[in-house]
Amino acid sequence: MADSYRTELIDQDSDWDALVREGLGGTVFSSSAWLRCAQEALGAPVRRWGCLRNGRLVAGISGIERRRAGCWRLSTPELCPHGGFVCLGSASGSPARIEAEQHRTATLLSDCLGRRYAHIHLTHAPPLTDMRPFAWTGHEVAVRYTYRIPLSTPEALWERLEQRTRTVIRKAASAGWQIQSTDDLDLFADLYDRVYQRQRQRPPVPGRIAGRFVRQALHAGLAQPVAVVSPRDETAAVVVFVADGDLLYAWVAGAEPAHNASGALSLLYCRVLERTSAHVFDFVGANMPSIALFKRGFGGELVAYYATESFSCRALRLLVPLWRAWRHGGRR
Repeated sequence: MADSYRTELIDQDSDWDALVREGLGGTVFSSSAWLRCAQEALGAPVRRWGCLRNGRLVAGISGIERRRAGCWRLSTPELCPHGGFVCLGSASGSPARIEAEQHRTATLLSDCLGRRYAHIHLTHAPPLTDMRPFAWTGHEVAVRYTYRIPLSTPEALWERLEQRTRTVIRKAASAGWQIQSTDDLDLFADLYDRVYQRQRQRPPVPGRIAGRFVRQALHAGLAQPVAVVSPRDETAAVVVFVADGDLLYAWVAGAEPAHNASGALSLLYCRVLERTSAHVFDFVGANMPSIALFKRGFGGELVAYYATESFSCRALRLLVPLWRAWRHGGRR
Protein backbone atom coordinates (compact mmCIF):
# COMPACT_ATOMS: atom_id res chain seq x y z
CA MET A 1 0.00 0.00 0.00
CA ALA A 2 1.30 3.44 -0.94
CA ASP A 3 2.14 5.89 1.82
CA SER A 4 -0.41 8.62 2.47
CA TYR A 5 0.64 12.23 3.15
CA ARG A 6 -1.20 15.24 4.48
CA THR A 7 -0.24 18.72 5.71
CA GLU A 8 -1.79 20.46 8.69
CA LEU A 9 -1.14 22.78 11.60
CA ILE A 10 0.58 21.06 14.53
CA ASP A 11 -0.77 21.88 17.98
CA GLN A 12 0.93 19.26 20.15
CA ASP A 13 4.26 20.37 21.58
CA SER A 14 5.37 16.78 22.19
CA ASP A 15 4.95 15.77 18.54
CA TRP A 16 6.64 18.90 17.27
CA ASP A 17 9.57 18.72 19.67
CA ALA A 18 10.18 15.05 18.82
CA LEU A 19 10.52 16.10 15.17
CA VAL A 20 12.90 18.93 16.09
CA ARG A 21 15.07 16.66 18.25
CA GLU A 22 15.37 13.89 15.65
CA GLY A 23 15.05 15.71 12.34
CA LEU A 24 17.59 17.18 9.97
CA GLY A 25 17.53 20.95 10.41
CA GLY A 26 16.11 20.87 13.92
CA THR A 27 17.68 23.31 16.39
CA VAL A 28 16.73 24.91 19.69
CA PHE A 29 15.36 27.84 17.65
CA SER A 30 12.60 25.61 16.27
CA SER A 31 11.61 24.13 19.63
CA SER A 32 8.21 24.83 21.17
CA ALA A 33 9.78 26.60 24.15
CA TRP A 34 11.79 28.93 21.91
CA LEU A 35 8.85 29.66 19.62
CA ARG A 36 6.75 30.63 22.64
CA CYS A 37 9.45 33.13 23.61
CA ALA A 38 9.38 34.55 20.07
CA GLN A 39 5.59 34.82 20.11
CA GLU A 40 5.54 36.64 23.44
CA ALA A 41 8.39 38.99 22.51
CA LEU A 42 7.30 39.84 18.97
CA GLY A 43 3.54 39.89 19.55
CA ALA A 44 2.77 37.71 16.53
CA PRO A 45 1.34 34.18 16.53
CA VAL A 46 3.58 31.22 15.83
CA ARG A 47 2.42 28.65 13.30
CA ARG A 48 3.85 25.14 13.01
CA TRP A 49 2.94 23.43 9.75
CA GLY A 50 3.58 19.70 9.57
CA CYS A 51 3.66 16.98 6.95
CA LEU A 52 2.37 13.63 8.19
CA ARG A 53 3.17 10.32 6.53
CA ASN A 54 0.66 7.61 7.43
CA GLY A 55 -0.38 9.74 10.39
CA ARG A 56 3.15 10.34 11.73
CA LEU A 57 4.75 13.78 11.75
CA VAL A 58 7.83 13.49 9.52
CA ALA A 59 8.54 17.08 8.45
CA GLY A 60 7.59 20.62 9.37
CA ILE A 61 8.09 24.35 8.96
CA SER A 62 7.61 26.92 11.70
CA GLY A 63 7.32 30.70 11.61
CA ILE A 64 5.40 33.72 12.80
CA GLU A 65 2.32 34.83 10.96
CA ARG A 66 1.57 38.47 10.16
CA ARG A 67 -0.69 40.41 7.85
CA ARG A 68 1.09 43.22 6.00
CA ALA A 69 0.00 45.34 3.05
CA GLY A 70 -3.20 43.31 2.98
CA CYS A 71 -1.30 40.03 2.50
CA TRP A 72 -0.55 37.17 4.88
CA ARG A 73 3.10 36.45 5.59
CA LEU A 74 4.97 33.58 7.28
CA SER A 75 8.59 34.12 8.29
CA THR A 76 11.31 32.87 10.57
CA PRO A 77 10.96 35.12 13.64
CA GLU A 78 13.26 38.11 13.89
CA LEU A 79 16.38 37.39 15.95
CA CYS A 80 16.03 33.65 15.31
CA PRO A 81 19.09 32.39 13.41
CA HIS A 82 17.22 29.39 12.01
CA GLY A 83 13.67 28.10 11.92
CA GLY A 84 12.89 26.72 8.50
CA PHE A 85 12.42 23.18 7.27
CA VAL A 86 12.90 20.12 9.52
CA CYS A 87 12.67 16.59 8.12
CA LEU A 88 13.05 13.07 9.48
CA GLY A 89 13.81 11.57 6.08
CA SER A 90 13.09 7.98 5.08
CA ALA A 91 13.21 5.00 7.39
CA SER A 92 15.38 3.39 4.71
CA GLY A 93 19.10 4.09 4.82
CA SER A 94 19.23 4.51 1.06
CA PRO A 95 20.55 7.97 0.09
CA ALA A 96 18.14 8.07 -2.84
CA ARG A 97 15.15 7.32 -0.61
CA ILE A 98 16.23 9.84 2.00
CA GLU A 99 16.56 12.51 -0.70
CA ALA A 100 13.23 11.57 -2.25
CA GLU A 101 11.47 11.79 1.11
CA GLN A 102 13.01 15.15 1.90
CA HIS A 103 12.01 16.46 -1.52
CA ARG A 104 8.47 15.13 -1.25
CA THR A 105 7.75 16.56 2.18
CA ALA A 106 9.42 19.90 1.40
CA THR A 107 7.37 20.20 -1.80
CA LEU A 108 4.12 19.33 -0.04
CA LEU A 109 4.77 21.89 2.69
CA SER A 110 5.88 24.53 0.17
CA ASP A 111 2.69 24.01 -1.84
CA CYS A 112 0.57 24.11 1.31
CA LEU A 113 2.11 27.36 2.51
CA GLY A 114 2.00 28.89 -0.95
CA ARG A 115 -1.79 28.56 -0.95
CA ARG A 116 -2.06 30.36 2.38
CA TYR A 117 0.65 33.02 2.41
CA ALA A 118 1.52 35.73 -0.08
CA HIS A 119 5.03 36.07 1.33
CA ILE A 120 7.15 33.29 2.84
CA HIS A 121 10.64 34.01 4.16
CA LEU A 122 12.47 31.21 5.95
CA THR A 123 16.01 30.75 7.23
CA HIS A 124 17.16 27.14 7.34
CA ALA A 125 19.78 25.53 9.60
CA PRO A 126 23.23 24.72 8.14
CA PRO A 127 22.68 20.93 7.95
CA LEU A 128 20.01 21.56 5.29
CA THR A 129 21.98 21.98 2.09
CA ASP A 130 19.50 20.75 -0.55
CA MET A 131 17.28 23.72 -1.35
CA ARG A 132 16.12 22.39 -4.73
CA PRO A 133 12.56 21.57 -3.60
CA PHE A 134 12.08 25.22 -2.63
CA ALA A 135 13.71 26.54 -5.79
CA TRP A 136 11.58 24.20 -7.90
CA THR A 137 8.40 25.51 -6.26
CA GLY A 138 9.23 29.14 -7.01
CA HIS A 139 11.24 30.26 -4.02
CA GLU A 140 14.29 32.46 -4.34
CA VAL A 141 17.29 30.88 -2.59
CA ALA A 142 20.00 33.01 -0.94
CA VAL A 143 23.20 31.70 0.64
CA ARG A 144 24.40 33.08 3.96
CA TYR A 145 27.43 32.32 6.10
CA THR A 146 28.50 31.81 9.67
CA TYR A 147 31.66 30.68 11.41
CA ARG A 148 31.73 27.54 13.52
CA ILE A 149 34.62 26.71 15.83
CA PRO A 150 35.33 23.15 17.03
CA LEU A 151 36.18 23.30 20.73
CA SER A 152 38.51 21.01 22.64
CA THR A 153 41.02 22.74 24.92
CA PRO A 154 41.85 26.39 25.68
CA GLU A 155 45.27 25.79 24.13
CA ALA A 156 43.75 24.55 20.87
CA LEU A 157 41.40 27.53 20.80
CA TRP A 158 44.32 29.94 21.30
CA GLU A 159 46.22 28.32 18.43
CA ARG A 160 43.28 29.01 16.12
CA LEU A 161 43.24 32.75 16.80
CA GLU A 162 44.70 35.16 14.29
CA GLN A 163 47.58 37.24 15.64
CA ARG A 164 45.54 40.45 15.60
CA THR A 165 42.87 38.80 17.76
CA ARG A 166 45.41 37.48 20.24
CA THR A 167 46.87 40.98 20.51
CA VAL A 168 43.59 42.67 21.42
CA ILE A 169 42.66 39.89 23.86
CA ARG A 170 45.96 40.37 25.69
CA LYS A 171 45.38 44.14 25.66
CA ALA A 172 41.93 43.77 27.26
CA ALA A 173 43.14 41.25 29.83
CA SER A 174 46.04 43.55 30.80
CA ALA A 175 43.61 46.44 31.23
CA GLY A 176 41.62 44.41 33.74
CA TRP A 177 38.45 43.68 31.77
CA GLN A 178 36.47 40.76 33.25
CA ILE A 179 33.44 38.76 32.17
CA GLN A 180 30.44 38.13 34.38
CA SER A 181 26.87 36.92 34.09
CA THR A 182 24.27 39.66 34.00
CA ASP A 183 20.52 40.06 34.18
CA ASP A 184 20.54 43.79 33.39
CA LEU A 185 18.47 43.54 30.24
CA ASP A 186 17.76 47.26 30.10
CA LEU A 187 21.51 47.73 29.68
CA PHE A 188 21.55 45.02 27.01
CA ALA A 189 18.72 46.71 25.10
CA ASP A 190 20.55 50.05 25.18
CA LEU A 191 23.81 48.48 23.95
CA TYR A 192 21.92 46.57 21.24
CA ASP A 193 20.50 49.83 19.90
CA ARG A 194 23.92 51.51 20.05
CA VAL A 195 25.41 48.96 17.64
CA TYR A 196 22.93 49.94 14.93
CA GLN A 197 23.05 53.64 15.73
CA ARG A 198 26.80 53.60 15.06
CA GLN A 199 26.21 51.86 11.73
CA ARG A 200 23.36 54.29 10.93
CA GLN A 201 21.04 51.34 10.41
CA ARG A 202 17.72 50.33 11.85
CA PRO A 203 17.89 47.08 13.83
CA PRO A 204 15.78 44.01 12.97
CA VAL A 205 13.67 44.93 16.00
CA PRO A 206 13.96 47.83 18.47
CA GLY A 207 16.15 47.30 21.50
CA ARG A 208 13.18 47.13 23.87
CA ILE A 209 11.79 44.17 21.90
CA ALA A 210 15.20 42.50 21.71
CA GLY A 211 15.46 42.91 25.47
CA ARG A 212 11.99 41.44 25.92
CA PHE A 213 12.98 38.45 23.78
CA VAL A 214 16.13 37.88 25.84
CA ARG A 215 14.10 38.15 29.04
CA GLN A 216 11.64 35.51 27.82
CA ALA A 217 14.49 33.18 26.79
CA LEU A 218 16.31 33.77 30.08
CA HIS A 219 13.21 32.96 32.14
CA ALA A 220 12.67 29.82 30.05
CA GLY A 221 16.21 28.67 30.86
CA LEU A 222 17.27 28.90 27.22
CA ALA A 223 19.73 31.80 27.28
CA GLN A 224 22.58 33.23 29.34
CA PRO A 225 23.67 36.89 29.00
CA VAL A 226 27.35 37.56 29.67
CA ALA A 227 28.87 41.02 30.11
CA VAL A 228 32.46 42.25 29.90
CA VAL A 229 33.18 44.93 32.51
CA SER A 230 36.15 47.22 33.16
CA PRO A 231 37.78 47.86 36.56
CA ARG A 232 35.81 51.15 36.55
CA ASP A 233 32.55 49.18 36.19
CA GLU A 234 32.02 50.20 32.55
CA THR A 235 30.27 47.59 30.41
CA ALA A 236 31.70 47.26 26.91
CA ALA A 237 29.34 44.55 25.64
CA VAL A 238 26.68 42.02 26.54
CA VAL A 239 26.46 38.82 24.50
CA VAL A 240 23.59 36.37 24.97
CA PHE A 241 24.57 32.73 24.53
CA VAL A 242 22.23 29.84 23.79
CA ALA A 243 23.16 26.18 24.31
CA ASP A 244 21.76 23.44 22.08
CA GLY A 245 23.23 20.14 23.20
CA ASP A 246 26.92 20.18 22.25
CA LEU A 247 26.51 23.38 20.24
CA LEU A 248 26.81 26.88 21.72
CA TYR A 249 25.42 29.90 19.83
CA ALA A 250 26.33 33.56 20.26
CA TRP A 251 22.69 34.47 19.78
CA VAL A 252 22.46 38.25 20.05
CA ALA A 253 24.71 41.03 21.32
CA GLY A 254 24.95 44.68 22.22
CA ALA A 255 28.10 46.78 22.53
CA GLU A 256 29.27 50.27 23.43
CA PRO A 257 31.07 51.68 20.34
CA ALA A 258 33.34 53.80 22.54
CA HIS A 259 35.03 50.60 23.75
CA ASN A 260 35.46 48.97 20.33
CA ALA A 261 39.23 49.45 20.39
CA SER A 262 39.61 47.99 23.88
CA GLY A 263 39.55 44.35 22.82
CA ALA A 264 36.94 43.69 25.51
CA LEU A 265 34.48 41.96 23.18
CA SER A 266 37.17 39.61 21.86
CA LEU A 267 38.13 38.82 25.45
CA LEU A 268 34.50 38.03 26.28
CA TYR A 269 34.24 35.48 23.47
CA CYS A 270 37.61 33.94 24.29
CA ARG A 271 36.83 33.47 27.98
CA VAL A 272 33.39 31.99 27.30
CA LEU A 273 34.80 29.54 24.75
CA GLU A 274 37.60 28.53 27.11
CA ARG A 275 35.08 27.65 29.82
CA THR A 276 32.16 26.13 27.93
CA SER A 277 31.48 22.39 27.87
CA ALA A 278 30.11 22.66 24.31
CA HIS A 279 31.99 20.96 21.49
CA VAL A 280 31.16 23.48 18.76
CA PHE A 281 30.60 27.24 18.82
CA ASP A 282 28.48 29.07 16.24
CA PHE A 283 29.01 32.81 15.77
CA VAL A 284 25.49 33.16 14.24
CA GLY A 285 26.21 34.96 11.01
CA ALA A 286 29.15 36.46 9.15
CA ASN A 287 27.42 38.29 6.33
CA MET A 288 28.66 41.87 6.69
CA PRO A 289 32.32 42.71 5.90
CA SER A 290 33.26 44.30 9.23
CA ILE A 291 31.48 41.64 11.29
CA ALA A 292 32.95 38.81 9.21
CA LEU A 293 36.46 40.23 9.65
CA PHE A 294 36.06 40.35 13.43
CA LYS A 295 34.69 36.81 13.65
CA ARG A 296 37.26 35.38 11.23
CA GLY A 297 39.92 36.30 13.76
CA PHE A 298 38.80 33.40 15.97
CA GLY A 299 39.81 30.82 13.37
CA GLY A 300 36.42 29.28 12.80
CA GLU A 301 35.34 27.24 9.81
CA LEU A 302 33.15 29.05 7.29
CA VAL A 303 29.75 27.34 7.06
CA ALA A 304 26.98 28.12 4.58
CA TYR A 305 23.27 28.13 5.31
CA TYR A 306 20.30 29.19 3.23
CA ALA A 307 17.28 31.46 3.23
CA THR A 308 14.31 30.93 0.93
CA GLU A 309 11.68 33.48 -0.05
CA SER A 310 8.59 33.49 -2.22
CA PHE A 311 5.95 36.05 -3.17
CA SER A 312 2.51 35.58 -4.62
CA CYS A 313 1.39 39.14 -3.89
CA ARG A 314 2.76 41.68 -6.38
CA ALA A 315 2.56 44.51 -3.86
CA LEU A 316 4.81 42.70 -1.39
CA ARG A 317 7.30 41.72 -4.09
CA LEU A 318 7.74 45.44 -4.78
CA LEU A 319 7.49 46.72 -1.23
CA VAL A 320 9.69 44.26 0.70
CA PRO A 321 12.98 45.17 -1.06
CA LEU A 322 12.20 48.87 -0.51
CA TRP A 323 11.49 48.26 3.15
CA ARG A 324 14.75 46.33 3.57
CA ALA A 325 16.74 49.07 1.88
CA TRP A 326 15.14 51.63 4.19
CA ARG A 327 15.87 49.53 7.27
CA HIS A 328 19.50 48.87 6.40
CA GLY A 329 20.34 52.24 4.98
CA GLY A 330 17.94 54.62 6.69
CA ARG A 331 19.25 57.17 9.13
CA ARG A 332 17.66 57.70 12.54
